[in-house]
Amino acid sequence: MDFEQHVKLNFEELSDSEMEMINYVRSHKKEVNEMTIIQLGDVLLSSKSSVLRLAKKLGFRGFSDMKYALAESLQQQAIMPEDLVGNLEQDIAKTFQYAQQVNFQPLLDRIKGARNVVLYATGFTQNNYTKDFSNDLFLSGRPNFLISGETNFEMIAHTLNQEDLVIITSLSGNTPSIRDTVKMLRLNRVPLCSVTVFGKNFLSDNANYQLYYEVSPLPSNIVEGAISMVCLNITLSILSRKYREFVLFDE
Repeated sequence: MDFEQHVKLNFEELSDSEMEMINYVRSHKKEVNEMTIIQLGDVLLSSKSSVLRLAKKLGFRGFSDMKYALAESLQQQAIMPEDLVGNLEQDIAKTFQYAQQVNFQPLLDRIKGARNVVLYATGFTQNNYTKDFSNDLFLSGRPNFLISGETNFEMIAHTLNQEDLVIITSLSGNTPSIRDTVKMLRLNRVPLCSVTVFGKNFLSDNANYQLYYEVSPLPSNIVEGAISMVCLNITLSILSRKYREFVLFDE
C-alpha cells in the first residue's frame, strides 16, 4: 500500500494531534522525505518516539518504511491530472502493491470449504464486476450464488450459518438498506467478506475478511462526479486467480 492508502485505512484511529502531524506530512512530502526522524519530530514540536508511534499506527514497520511510501507518492504525483491513461496505470499499480501485502490464504480456505458461497453487489457497476467474479469461481470448480435485490439478499441470509460465506462488493461500504441484513449475518456468525473502497466503513467493520480497491475521478461534461471503479474488477480478478492457483497447484 502507498502512503495515502495507509492513512485512509487508519484515519479514524488517529488522535487530534496525530491528525495534525499527518496533515503536515501530507502537505510537505518532499521535505519530510529528506528529514531524519529527529528532524521531523522537531518540526512537529514532538519527539522521535511520537513520530515512530505515528508511523506504526499507520501500519508501517517504522519511520524508514513510511519515508519509502512517501517517496513512492512523490513519484505518482508526477502524473498530470489530465493524463487519464497514466492515472489508470497508477491506480492499477497501487492495486497490485496493495494485493502483495494481503494474506489471501484464510479467505481462500474459507471459499473452498464453505457450504455455500453467496455473492451480493450493492450497485450496477459492482454487480457487473461481481458477475465476472462469479463466473471465474465457477470455472475454478467453486459453485456460488449471485443474489440480486435487497429483498432476495435478506431472504437468503436467513438460511445461512457458520458453514457458509457471504462476499459483498460495495462502493462506500455504508449502504443503509442492507445494514440490518449484515447485522443479522454477524449475529448468526456467518463469515462475511467485504470488498470496498479504502477506508473505514460499516461493511469492513462487520466483516471477517476485508479487501479494498481504489477509485479515481473521471472528468465528464455529461455526468457530474463520475468515477472509475476498474480497480474493483482488478481486485476481484486477483482474488479469483489466487483461488484458481490455490485449488490447482497449492493443495
